[in-house]
Amino acid sequence: MKRAAVVILMAATMPWSADAWGEEKIPAVVFNFAGGRYGAQLADSVRLGLRRHEYDVLDRISSEEIAEEGLGKETDQAKVVEMLKGRLKAKLGVYGTVDKSGDTITAEIVVVGLADPAKPSSWTKAFSGSGERARGVIAAQVVEAIRKQANWKPPEYGDDAAPTNFGKAINLNGDFETGHTGWQAPDRATTFIVDGPSGRGKVLKFVTDVERDKWLEYQRKLRFGQAKPEDAPALAKDTSYANSVAALEGAHYRSEWIQAPPGARYWMVADMKGKTAGIFFPKIFVKGYADFGDRADALPEQTLVEMKMTPQQFARLPVARQKQLIATDAARNPDRYRREVFRWYLACRNEEDTWQHYAAPCPPRGGLPATVKYLQIQVYAYWPPGTYLFDNVHLYADPNQKAPLDEEKARTPNFGRTSDVIEREARKKQ
Repeated sequence: MKRAAVVILMAATMPWSADAWGEEKIPAVVFNFAGGRYGAQLADSVRLGLRRHEYDVLDRISSEEIAEEGLGKETDQAKVVEMLKGRLKAKLGVYGTVDKSGDTITAEIVVVGLADPAKPSSWTKAFSGSGERARGVIAAQVVEAIRKQANWKPPEYGDDAAPTNFGKAINLNGDFETGHTGWQAPDRATTFIVDGPSGRGKVLKFVTDVERDKWLEYQRKLRFGQAKPEDAPALAKDTSYANSVAALEGAHYRSEWIQAPPGARYWMVADMKGKTAGIFFPKIFVKGYADFGDRADALPEQTLVEMKMTPQQFARLPVARQKQLIATDAARNPDRYRREVFRWYLACRNEEDTWQHYAAPCPPRGGLPATVKYLQIQVYAYWPPGTYLFDNVHLYADPNQKAPLDEEKARTPNFGRTSDVIEREARKKQ
């Protein structure tokens, strides 16, 4: 995709931020842009982009009711100012014209501001871009131009060049040459360790185009010690959306636990061969866990099965006895009381179905959260149904890290908070 080009026709000197306007949220209207379907789509993308920042943007349906065909760049600016001051009660208006020629989109956008209603100000800019993501790129640049501030850019593959010398991997047997040492035993139904092609040695093999129901029953028996990989059932081929392993759960292959110091940063590297499709591709998760044994109020299902006890029987026990059983089991089986508190994955996209190498830092920025005490690598394959091969799955300490790094918090304002908490806080403000 070609990057969008920006041509400045006329720029305002005033800042377009909420702080500068003395507003917590700037009331704004993005009129549909002239240009038919492409104009309407770009306008909606700009609305979404502004809402993520300090703008209270009129919704799409209401905006279309005002100007269904869109307002082009030639629209009388005095008319727009009149609408903003009048029934819309807005301080920012955005309109313009969008043209499409081949795979190139060109947009001339006009922005009118009423920070001082007596002295409306405006600017006009032209944006153009080509390729599948042109609309998204142009919308982001329109938002940046309005805010006079660059949008936060999420981490992307390739932001950091992979080190040339990683040192020793912190996980065991990432090349699978010693079987499943350092990993769970393959289930021999969807996961296998097999001889790879010439020069590869052993590789980890996934098969996801198989029937789900029989596989689920087998997985449950494995988890409760009622079956062994040697007992793996023969699974019928299934590539359906309704009842294949690929379409529903997918298959995981997990490493042993890895101790995780706070503030650490790692590099996950791997080789993979398999045919992927768009947004569907295998992932290698690095998941972080914390001990929750001191907060548990029930026994894990696996423990209940081993004790030949039902949940109802456990619930009828005196509270003191329940706590005693939980404490004893948490000391004996601490891994059963670990809960996920961090998640990241290495994206293994591979449209060519050839051996590809992947490498990326984890976390992408900053260090591990202080809550993480243990890490586990989880290789995961699902859709499209088929066969996937993995080799050299290694987790390395970042050789460039000299000291613990602070965690970089999520930039989503309400990340980690449930809707009831958000609503309660909103009511307090009212």
